[in-house]
Order: sequence, then C-alpha cells, then structure tokens
Amino acid sequence: MMKPNEIRAAFWLAERSIKSLADELGLKPPAIHQVINGERSNPRIRAAIAEKIVGKTVSEIWPDSKPEEQAA
Repeated sequence: MMKPNEIRAAFWLAERSIKSLADELGLKPPAIHQVINGERSNPRIRAAIAEKIVGKTVSEIWPDSKPEEQAA
C-alpha cells in the first residue's frame, strides 16, 4: 500500500502534475486529490494513477480495491 505522500512523490518523479492527469481524464484536480487521500474510490482515476504515474497495479497501491479495479 502506498501512502498519499508516496503517490504525490511518484507524480514528481514522473514529471507529471495532478492537474495534467486531471486534464487528461477530463476531470478537475480535486477529484484526483480525493482519490490520492483516500477520501473517495474511483476505478478510472485509480487505474490512471497506477498505470501512468506509479507503474504498479491498482492492488499494489490500494489493497482495498475491488477485483474489477485490480484487473485495470
């Protein structure tokens, strides 16, 4: 499981911003922040963070994810 600060660090290491990911997904940055902070669970946002930013599976970052999220 990754902590919110570790996910934010992954954005920095990937040379990406939360705003750039939000723009790519057609969302506003607070939606991304809420998922990072564990305030909401959104399969599409989790999959994008896992694949495009962190380079891990959804279940490695969020062990509480549902099976259909883990396959993403």
